[in-house]
Amino acid sequence: MELRKISSHFFLLSVLIPLAFGNLNAPVINPDILTQSKNLGDCQACKLFVESFKRGLDRTSRGKYEGGDAAWEEEKLKKSYKRSEMRLIDIQDGVCKEEKKHSVQCHHMAEKAEEFIEEWWAQDADESADLFTYICIDKMRVCCPEHHYGKHCTPCRSDLNNICNGNGKCRGDGTRKGNGTCLCDPGYTGTNCESCDTGYYLSYKDDNKMLCSMCHRSCLGGCRQGTQKDCAACKPGYTFDSDEGCLDINECDDLNKCTKDQFCVNSLGSYACITCDKSCQGCHGDGPDMCRKCAKGYSKKGEFCIADREDEDQSEKLTTTRKEEL
Repeated sequence: MELRKISSHFFLLSVLIPLAFGNLNAPVINPDILTQSKNLGDCQACKLFVESFKRGLDRTSRGKYEGGDAAWEEEKLKKSYKRSEMRLIDIQDGVCKEEKKHSVQCHHMAEKAEEFIEEWWAQDADESADLFTYICIDKMRVCCPEHHYGKHCTPCRSDLNNICNGNGKCRGDGTRKGNGTCLCDPGYTGTNCESCDTGYYLSYKDDNKMLCSMCHRSCLGGCRQGTQKDCAACKPGYTFDSDEGCLDINECDDLNKCTKDQFCVNSLGSYACITCDKSCQGCHGDGPDMCRKCAKGYSKKGEFCIADREDEDQSEKLTTTRKEEL
């Protein structure tokens, strides 16, 4: 075990010493290692390590020996390997290698858990036993059982059989953090996520479940159902019609909505002013064929405003070609 630690320290020195002395041939450090995500908590890192260790158990479960003069000899060798230090080293050498995004956190947790893994290994416990509970909850104390939170793994402040009415999650659930209150999903609110949030309406409810759906995009301040006729009020950019409900206002009906070198594009609840093509002096759409007038240096050719110099270049090209032919 100490040999692995010495090797890792030697690796770090082999990278850092050349950098300190300005060695131009110093190795290039993987930027992904230096920019690891910092959002992975201790509990998640422990889960990551345990899952990686369990994959190592599966990988080495068939033993290292495939030969033998007799069936009993092969079985004896496999049995001796099953709980040997050799197998443990094989597993630990492969731990976290498959991790890319959170490899640093995984390796860090593996180092912290090494003592407890060795204790568990020495007990010759059933490999199907809950290693996560043993390492992350009981020994490392970085996680809690499901639907428990905080330093003392207190039960979440909700019905444990129906956390947050199925419309949210307990803050800190399964970790040593949080406060056990409900963090509601979008569209839900209340102590136990038992109500629809502003901008949503109750679209389904029975004894076990409720469903909140989003109001129509034109609604302001809530709605009764999901159409534009059900809005409590209309958002800016919409007008209320007694028959149709909230209808989009076409701001582009106002010819002065944009500047002279722009054209107006309407959208639901809004509009945009877009600059005309450079060949235009005023326009009613995008492109050199949508000009009201041609800009200085451009002339109308059919439906398009074409740069005058393009005609000159074309004439010069034709003249040059005729001279070469002569």
